[in-house]
Parts: sequence; C-alpha cells; structure tokens
Amino acid sequence: MDAIRWQLLDGIFDAALELVPEARRDFLRERCQGDAELQREIEDLLEAHGQAKDFIETPAIKIAARAAANESQVGRQIGPYKIISLLGSGGMGEVYLAEDTRLARKVALKFLPPAYSADRERVRRFAHEARAASALNHPNIITIYDIGENNGAPYIAAEYVAGQTLRARLQAGRVPLIEALPIVEQVAEALAAAHQAGIAHRDIKPENIMLRPDGYVKVLDFGLAKLLEPARAGNASGSSMAETQPGLVLGTVSYMSPEQALGEKVDARTDIWSVGVVFYEMLAGQHPFKGATQDSTFDAIVNYAPSPLADSVTDLPAVCETIIKRALEKERELRFPTASDLGAELKRLQRELSPANPVASTVERFPLTRKRSVGYGLAAFAVAALALSGWFFLSRSTKAKQTAGPDWSQAKSTQLTNQAGEEFSVSLAPDGKYFIYSSRAGGNWDIYAHSVGGRITNNLTKDSPADDTQPVYSPDGNHIAFRSQRAPAGIYVMEATSENARRVSDIGYNPAWSPDGKELVVSTDFFNTPVTRSLIPSELWIINVATGQKRRLSKGDAVQPGWSPNGARIAYWALRGDGGQRDIWTISASGGEAVEVTNDAALDWNPVWSPDGKYLYFASNRGGSMNFWRVAIDQNTGLTTAPAEAIVTPSAYSQNISFSRDGKHLAYVQKSETANLYRVAFDPTNGQAATPQPITEGAKYLSSPDLSPDDVWFAVSSQGEKQEDISLINRDGTEQRQLTNDAANDRAPRWAPDGKSIAFYSDRSGRFEIWLINADGSGLRQLTFTKGNPTYYPIWSPDGARMLYKQRDAQPFLFAVNKPWAEQTPTKLPTLDGLREGFWVSSWSADGNKLAGSWADKEGRQSFLHTYDFTSNNYENLGIIGNRPIWLGDGRRLLYQKEGNLWLADAQTKKVKQILQVAPDTIGAVCPDRDNRALYYSLQKTEADIWLWTLD
Repeated sequence: MDAIRWQLLDGIFDAALELVPEARRDFLRERCQGDAELQREIEDLLEAHGQAKDFIETPAIKIAARAAANESQVGRQIGPYKIISLLGSGGMGEVYLAEDTRLARKVALKFLPPAYSADRERVRRFAHEARAASALNHPNIITIYDIGENNGAPYIAAEYVAGQTLRARLQAGRVPLIEALPIVEQVAEALAAAHQAGIAHRDIKPENIMLRPDGYVKVLDFGLAKLLEPARAGNASGSSMAETQPGLVLGTVSYMSPEQALGEKVDARTDIWSVGVVFYEMLAGQHPFKGATQDSTFDAIVNYAPSPLADSVTDLPAVCETIIKRALEKERELRFPTASDLGAELKRLQRELSPANPVASTVERFPLTRKRSVGYGLAAFAVAALALSGWFFLSRSTKAKQTAGPDWSQAKSTQLTNQAGEEFSVSLAPDGKYFIYSSRAGGNWDIYAHSVGGRITNNLTKDSPADDTQPVYSPDGNHIAFRSQRAPAGIYVMEATSENARRVSDIGYNPAWSPDGKELVVSTDFFNTPVTRSLIPSELWIINVATGQKRRLSKGDAVQPGWSPNGARIAYWALRGDGGQRDIWTISASGGEAVEVTNDAALDWNPVWSPDGKYLYFASNRGGSMNFWRVAIDQNTGLTTAPAEAIVTPSAYSQNISFSRDGKHLAYVQKSETANLYRVAFDPTNGQAATPQPITEGAKYLSSPDLSPDDVWFAVSSQGEKQEDISLINRDGTEQRQLTNDAANDRAPRWAPDGKSIAFYSDRSGRFEIWLINADGSGLRQLTFTKGNPTYYPIWSPDGARMLYKQRDAQPFLFAVNKPWAEQTPTKLPTLDGLREGFWVSSWSADGNKLAGSWADKEGRQSFLHTYDFTSNNYENLGIIGNRPIWLGDGRRLLYQKEGNLWLADAQTKKVKQILQVAPDTIGAVCPDRDNRALYYSLQKTEADIWLWTLD
C-alpha cells in the first residue's frame, strides 16, 4: 500500500468522523468502493477514536487512575530521552514530556501504540508525518528533532509546545479582530514557507493551529501533507507544484476548498482557502459553510457564498471582509496567488489598526486570564487523545506558573500625564506616591516631579539649559540619578528636592541604582528607540556614588541595565552578533559570563526586575505589538524557570516599566508614533520655506525617503515597524509598490544616479551588508561581503561608479560598484586627529568633490557637521552642531537637522538659519528635488503619556 492510499484513508476517516455513527457504515461502503481492506482500516481507526472519546468522558477519578498507570513510564530512558511525565494518550498513541539529556531541552515524545507497531503500513504513515514536518524549518511550524525506535516501538521526538489549540480558543467565544490578525498572519507565514519548500498542508483547521502563551502560533499535523516538487522559480501562484491525484478527497470536509471537495487537482492555493475559512470562523464565531449533513456542507462549499461578516460582526474594517472574500474565491485563480501575498495584506491591516486604535490592544493576544485557562491540566488529556496524527501538547503546570506572579489584568488603570508631546523615563518613588519623568515641555529636556493624583508639576532642572533625562529614584527615595548634557556632561545625582546636584561620572546613560543605594550601573551608549543604536558595542560600568570610582563590568554590547533586588545580578539588552536581533541577558554584579534570557527574532528590550526578584519584566513585540512580558527567573543564577508570559497593556506600544517597593504599583509609558512624508516649497535663493504639506497620512511609519533622479518615486524604509522593508511611493503619495517583503531588516534605501536600482543595507545574509535591487523589484543581490563589524548606509557617488559604506567604529570605505567583490580593495577614508573613527557620511556633493557628514566630539556629547574634500584629502569641522547634512545643488550650502528641526548652513561663511520648526515633532531624513525648489522629509510624530496600574 503506497502513501497515496494512506492519504486517502486519512481523508475518508476525517469525513466519517463528522457523521453520526449510524450513517458511517453506508458512507464507508460507498466511499471505499468495495475495497474491504481500506474499509477495515478506517473502521479500526473509528473504533480507536471512540475509545479515546470514552477516555475523555470517563470520570476524573478514572482518568487519574489511567494517567497513574502511564506515569509508570516516568524516569525511563528512551535513547537520549528521559521521560518526565505523560502529556496525554489516545487512539494513535501516547505523548510524553521528556528531556533530551544531550542538549538539556524538553521535547515531546510521541509513540505509536504497540498494537500498531507491527503493521508496516501504519509505521510508514507514522514516519510520513515526521518527514513532512521535518522538511520544514520555520518558527511557526512545529520542529521535528528526531525519529527513532525503542524495542520495536517507533517514536517521534518533537518540539514541546505549551498552549492550546485554536479550536479550544474558539470554544471560549468569537475572536476579536485585533487578536485574530496576528494568529492568521503567522499561519500564512508558515504556509508560505511550506509552499516554498514544495509542501501543501491540505488540512488547515483550528485543531491544527496551536496558540502558545508567548504569542507564537504553531501549525501542526502534516500527516496529510503532500510532498511535492519545489515550485518553479518565477511562478507566483505556486501552481507548478506537483498536484494531487484527481479523484482523491483528502482533509476535513468543513475546511476543504471547492477543488478539494470535488476531488479535482489540488495545489497550494487550497491552503489559502482553508485559512480564509478559519479566519471567517474566528471573527464570526460560526463556520461559513457548515451544513446539517456532509452533502449540504459540500454543496455550500461548491455553490454558495457565506453570509457577509457584517451580519454578525460590527465595526469590522471593509478591507478585512475583502481579504476573506478573496481567500474564499471559488475559482482558485482569483484567490491570493501565494500565502505570502495573503500574509502581506494581513500585515498591512495590522499596521493600520495598531497605532490608530490603542484601545484595541486591550484584548488578550491569547487566553492567559484565569477565566480562559481553567482546566488546562485536564484539557491536556483531551487534546492529546484527539490528536490522531497531529501534535497538540498542553503543559499541566502552565497555569500554576502564570498565576504565581501578580495578576495585572485585575489592576486599576490611571492616566498620570496627558500633555502634548512626550513624557518618558518614568520612575516611581518607592512608596508609590510620587513619580518623576523627562519631558521637553519647556523647550529642552527637563526632569519633572509629580504626585500621584495631584495636579502640580515641578520642573526639577529648570535652571539647566541643557538636556536632562533618564531620571531614577534611589532605593530610599531621597535622591535622583539622571543623565545630563550640561557642562561637564555625565551622570548626576541630586536630592529628590532638586538641590545639590553633582556629577558622579563623566560617562554613562540609563543609570540604575544598586539595592543599597551605594552604586550605579550605567551603559556607555544612549538610544532614542530600541531600533537605533550609535556606539556599539556599549559597555557596562559600575560607579561608586560617594567617590565616583568606576569599574568596568562588561566589554560586550550592553545597554539599559537594571539591578536585581538582592544585588546579585544585572539585566540588560544588547545586539546579538552582526544582525539586528535584540535580546536580553543578565550578568553577575561582580562580572563573569552573561546568561541569556531571550534568543528569538522578537525585539526584546527594557528589562526591569520585579521588586521580589522572582520575575524579569521586559518590552517585546513578540505578540504583534510592543507590549510587556515577564519571565520567571532565579536572580542568583540568571536562569529562567518558565516560559515568558504576556502582560498586556491597552497600548500598541508600551515601554519604561517602574515598580513601587511593595510591587503593587506599576508605572509605564504608552507611546504612539507615526512617520509620514511631507513636502515643503523652498526658495533656494533666499533659503525660505513655505508651509509644509503632507504627502502620506495615517498610521504609517515611513523613514529614510530618497527621491528618484527623475523626481517621480520615493524609496522609503519601514524601519521602526515590526517588519522592515523597502517600498516605492509616488510623489503625490497615491501609489505604493513593495520591493521587499520578508523577515530581513531592510533599511536606508538610496537611488542609483541612473534611477535603475536602489542600494540599501540589510541583515538578510545573517549580518548587515549592502544590497542592490532593481527598481521593478527584480535582481536582488548582495554588493558587499565585509569582515568585522556590520556594514551600513550606502552613499552613491554622483556618477554611480563608486559607493561609500560605513562600519561601526571605523571610517567610511569606498569601493567600485560594478566590480566583483573578490577583486575589490575598499579604500578607507583618513582619520582626523583627536577623534575616534566616527565620521557618518550622509551626502556626496553633485560635483563629486566633497562629502558631508557628522562627527561626535571626544565626549560623545555633541555631533558637529564636517566636510571632506577629495582634492585635498582634508576634513573641515564647520563648528556647527547638527547631523544628517545634505548638499544643495550649489555645492556650498547644507540642509541639516538640529533638535528635530530643519536648518540651513553655509559651509563657507558658517552662517546658519532655521528654516522649519516642527517641535514637538521631529524631522527625519530630508531630500531635495533636482532644482532644489521642493524639500521632502519624513516627519515623526510621537505622543507618549504615563499610566499607572494599581493592585488592591
């Protein structure tokens, strides 16, 4: 019996399950067409399933007794796997939690029942599931580690997944859109990876979608998967994949596509239909095609459209209905051509909803509250028993671990500030009665104090003309440490009343107190957002508050440190390797090796210890938006003791956690940020700008705009969003084209002078390098293959023959664009006496003779505009504070940014003038058109307010 026959068995079995028992025999006789052996096999499976159902319906005392019998396996060694506990059992075998003793990780061991182990075809089918899933490597697809045999009993070792199936979630009720979107998007991403590898799932349904507590989705059960030939390059639809044999009806009836239900040829687009069905069911709370009988369900799938979602769901965006309708097109040619296209539409919808509707994020990503998670332990048996060839694993101890900490879902929420602009770096007083924060309400950044529930705000640094930021209360509440740019710049400590401010260190940012109040830990790099960094690697230093004596704690990258309550360890976040991944570590306060807390593709930062030291809280976008998570941790060793769990705030972007001493008050910052394109008419003769006009509007984040040589298209980056891609937007903002659409971080696009291609930097090779793509999206290729630190910011020469790039802690390099890298010898620009190698070039003059950029002073306090002359090989410090200078066409004047506003400088006379004042907003990258009659720029708008959670 071949694999096709076994897939036929699976399809008929699933269809029979949906019938009442009395109707199954006639159905099997008809569908098996006289094949007695096939009918017997299916009847055996149905009997086994009935036993599993009886098992589930058995009183709890009997379930416990059977579980105890199976627990006799606990402690057994199966190859490298030591069994820890039983997860569940059913008609197709037992599933155990085990430890891989080689790698010290938990796995799920699935054993084929002994009664089936002698059946070669059943063993083959069991192995088929493992082969199908193990051929794929994607974070949203269950990982198969191993397949083996123990005393004749085959087993599969797979990733241990704690959580619940989407079916279990649906039993709790309809899924709100803000919760459904990231789930369906991740399913689409998983299918895109499977289809790219030449595998169609063909049985997408809620039972085969696992929701982990940390927000990740896992697609399970590739037992029906068709192992196909890879899609031919260039075929967007995927229809070149090897197709299912006509006449076979495989899968679960209610989620079949029309072509699948009719037994026609099936390709990867059948999965897109099934995703549409699941998405509809999540939002509407009911199935779009469910009939009273199997025949009526078939009829509905093939001939009828589902009821409009608007009939059962109010306030649903019209684009959502459009997405589902396209996924559920009867003719597959009218559906989304690929799962990637479906995923892209879902991403766009999330981008539009998240920043624009912060209240929507109050909905839990996944059911972590007490109400929904009751019975996780018992559910483990039920789900495992029903998982005939899938992987449905539930942790019986998950809830116990999740409820050990404070239940912030029960906290009272209070908004503490509501000023225009930004209030950042909140710090609660130990007694929870006062809070401090930084704001530039007075023009520059100052530190403000406020009582909780009071109305009076006190500017503690009003006498300082420089920026004062990052305040933090001492453990006794009597002092405040902060960063100040006043001369001399550094870390300062003052009394809580603002008196007796004194500098304790000439270096450092983001100070954090030791529990005894005698020391501070600081990092050497400052950042405005977690996606941007300047001084890499950043070191950690510990400062004696009384004497100012310093000792270096770490040499590797580390920022935003936080001291554990017992003083043993310090948490921080850092860049991992040469890519853009941000993760969290802890290190002993006395030094030594760091211990990682996170290691995943999510952006993890802002670690803060709970006052009792049992948890490490942090900010992360792993759930789809930037929100809070916590992980149980040993503050002496830094080892985590449970998976991370979400602490969901009613915000699309949350940061800056601060606790009161008793742990009953939690303050944080809610932030909303957009970046849209603007145009302003400009008179290059007198340097006057008119009133700016928006090109794009809404909840977007468009950065690094660069105008094409023909003044028609902007190349932009979405840096700052969860997915960072390169797009083209026409000059009036009415049309957008996506050039890249993947998990890689693609940044800082620059048009080639001939307008045919765009250079940008990306970590798609595993580290940041310079890449090139044609203006039509074709021809993606890597330009640089450097060594050492990552490579950033391509700048074209005016003739397009050369390009300049920057590496961290090094001067810029020049190379020939149209020459193989193996034949290249990049030329490094000379250094400047008295300064470290930190010249950041942003513009090349039109005559090709000069570069313009910024260079920080020795202390790293201020950046000054510099130019470099190729004819004399000399630098000139213009003595002008600012950054991102851009040459105008005359090769003499420069546009640049200072404190978020736009300025104009004459490189010869050194005279400057402000031409646009946008505070409290911030101007990003600027690009003039060809004749300098219009200036285009990205305007960043940020609103940040402080909120407080209080537990009774």
